[in-house]
Amino acid sequence: MSDLEFDFNYSSYDEWKEAAVQALKGAPFEKKMFTPTYEGITLNPLYTVEDTKDLKAARTFPGLFALRGNSASGNLKHPWEIAQFVSESDPDELHKALVHELERGATTAAFNLDKNLANNIHKVLNGLLDKPLYIYAGASALETLKALENDARDLKGCIGADPLGVLLETGDLPKDLDKLFDDMAESIKWADAKHTPVKTILIRGSVAHNGGASAVQEAAYAMTAAIEILRSMLVRGIMIGEAARRMRFEFSQGANFFMEIAKIRAARIVWARIAESFGGDDDAKRCEIFAKTSSFTKTIFDPYVNMLRNTTEAFSAVVAGVEGLTVCNFDETLKPQSEFSRRVARNAQIMLQKEFNLLEPVDPAGGSWYIDRLTHEVALKIWEELQKIESQGGFLNSIKQGLIQDDIEQTLNARFKKLASRADRAVGTNMYPNMLEHSDINLNNKNKTYGDKVKPIKAHRWTEQFEELRLRTEDYKAKNNNDNLKIFLANMGPIPQHKARADFISGFMEVAAFEMLRNDGFKTVEECAEAAVNSNALISVICSTDATYPEIVPALTKLIKAKKPDMKVYLAGEPAAEFKASYDEAGIDGYISVKSNCLELLTEFQKLKGMF
Repeated sequence: MSDLEFDFNYSSYDEWKEAAVQALKGAPFEKKMFTPTYEGITLNPLYTVEDTKDLKAARTFPGLFALRGNSASGNLKHPWEIAQFVSESDPDELHKALVHELERGATTAAFNLDKNLANNIHKVLNGLLDKPLYIYAGASALETLKALENDARDLKGCIGADPLGVLLETGDLPKDLDKLFDDMAESIKWADAKHTPVKTILIRGSVAHNGGASAVQEAAYAMTAAIEILRSMLVRGIMIGEAARRMRFEFSQGANFFMEIAKIRAARIVWARIAESFGGDDDAKRCEIFAKTSSFTKTIFDPYVNMLRNTTEAFSAVVAGVEGLTVCNFDETLKPQSEFSRRVARNAQIMLQKEFNLLEPVDPAGGSWYIDRLTHEVALKIWEELQKIESQGGFLNSIKQGLIQDDIEQTLNARFKKLASRADRAVGTNMYPNMLEHSDINLNNKNKTYGDKVKPIKAHRWTEQFEELRLRTEDYKAKNNNDNLKIFLANMGPIPQHKARADFISGFMEVAAFEMLRNDGFKTVEECAEAAVNSNALISVICSTDATYPEIVPALTKLIKAKKPDMKVYLAGEPAAEFKASYDEAGIDGYISVKSNCLELLTEFQKLKGMF
């Protein structure tokens, strides 16, 4: 055997499973080791080559099949575009900000168009027409394109209209949809006549994502919207090749790192199949995908954690092989863009390209047994959802009936439910809150409602219910001379005896910014009850160990209730079945454990305090 050769014994799946079962120490393998997702896919604990042996697509080369991207050279020859959107509404200020971004590393001039900017488009783009553009033009791009007629040959990138996205986002349209589709067809003809490569159709999956959609739902609804557009263009004499050449898809990248990689790769597969069914050639089967980091996952509290969320979301987009990327500002939930927040967002992409060398691997996800298998499963789920929508009459008919909106709302509510019980964790919000942080966000700033032509998908954020909870406490304190709901930790025994549960309860309560009354523990129930009663707290929580609870809980609860009947007494942890009756009889008001619905319970405590 040479110095470079090693003799390894390969373990089988069954051998690994046996070792895992032993490590679980009696916990059920099927429950602990398999992870259900919002996409209806169960993630395995381990993937092997056997999971990809039937996947022919995974064994093709980059650039030769939709799964593995549009280019055989990946980002080596054409790096993904750094498209950092700028939000200024004044034409002069927008122009200045775009120049600033481009001078400092952005490669694309990106912004959302409104009427004032459209009327001053030459001022906005003065000297920038040699750069790729990413302009979201709303429901129609035709007038903006015509305004740039003299510069048509220089245009590249996307000046895209998304009428179906506008309808889904707002519930209404500025004019009849048929007329907007007429505009779309005219935009394609205009671009063809001017021999410009600019994209004129933008399909924003991010509208569904921001409403709480799963990865499968976001991709499926974007693809069915594309089908609706293809059919509408065919009626107007635009063939599949012409329409496909003018399309750009935009997806948001969420928190599930590997799922988001699989989503982008699966979307390419599904689009290739759609294009083929319309008679499209190989070029039509390739789709251009731009990604943006999620606004849905961004939080009000502990906003610097959003920088980390942006990093993983951007990384998943790059690994998936997108053509362009926007990193949202980490503090977008709190205030308008600033030079600092823009620089951090822009530099995240520059670092991925320049410092982390992510331009070099061609299709870095290729060959991963996990990602290839997951991509296959996501693609099947997208196709299944797509067929369901088609059976309902297609995208437009489905949103008119509210079917797509209802499905997204179900997923949103499922996300809220898991976050409420802390089965899902948002660092800094429903777990590990920063108690030194305060916010001046207006609690009464609710989502707007729009027109009623279709039910709109309102933009949400997954932590909004917990943020409202904490803001309610802060608002109450501000109006009541810093008064707050006080929680007394009825810690029994020395620190090692009560610390674990006391820390858990503190973290649980601080999610709502309640005041925690801590101590180092009491030797007797009499001392603890006296301190609890004198604490001026509304709630006491007994913290100790399961072994000591049978002796402590009934006696301590009765003492507290005898001296202060209106004080609520809770127990940290789930009671043993054989002792629960005695605890309840003593007057325990409830139990707080990892199984508790954090949002629901803390809301009840706020009501007890009179916060609303």
